[in-house]
Amino acid sequence: MELFLQICAAIGSLATFGAFLMLFKKDKSKEVQINKLTSIAAVLENQAESLNKQNDLLSQQIDIFRNTSLLTEQNDQAYQELKEIEEKKMKLSVRPNLWLNGATTIGMSGELKIWLNNKGETAILTDFNLIAGQIELHSKHLPYELEKGKERFIFGRAINGKSINEATYQIEVKYKDVLENKFIAKIEGKGASVKITEVKPE
Repeated sequence: MELFLQICAAIGSLATFGAFLMLFKKDKSKEVQINKLTSIAAVLENQAESLNKQNDLLSQQIDIFRNTSLLTEQNDQAYQELKEIEEKKMKLSVRPNLWLNGATTIGMSGELKIWLNNKGETAILTDFNLIAGQIELHSKHLPYELEKGKERFIFGRAINGKSINEATYQIEVKYKDVLENKFIAKIEGKGASVKITEVKPE
């Protein structure tokens, strides 16, 4: 009888362990699905934002046409305004839009991995510069073409015995679009907590 009870207990333990594995697998599957939905939502958000900006530029063009009876060589101001709007529309149509999907740290090795994503048009990453902080960057693999909807990593590690979870840092991401317009995105973080604080033309 005692042997029978031990066997039952063992079977029960295996069943519990199996159930745990199934729940873990389901949770991982949900995590993957959530990440996919997050990426899709980010792309759709960028498309809506870009469309709104293009509509604003189009409205400006219509206003110029309304206020100008005839566009001739003498109407230099209206011509110049239309030209500037067209240039803005062109830049907007090829502009990348970088965003961060978080970061992870490995305490034992002091490693940091930042998820860099692009919800805009293709970005050519040209450099990662550490402005300040208690880490060093490595494995840059640049230049790198980051296409729309894709991601890559920025790798770093803690220095001077600092815990990576307590290490602060500021990073400049330099990149350009397919028309060679250059930009700088500033990243600030502490451990796995990280965000883009500024994006500006270079």
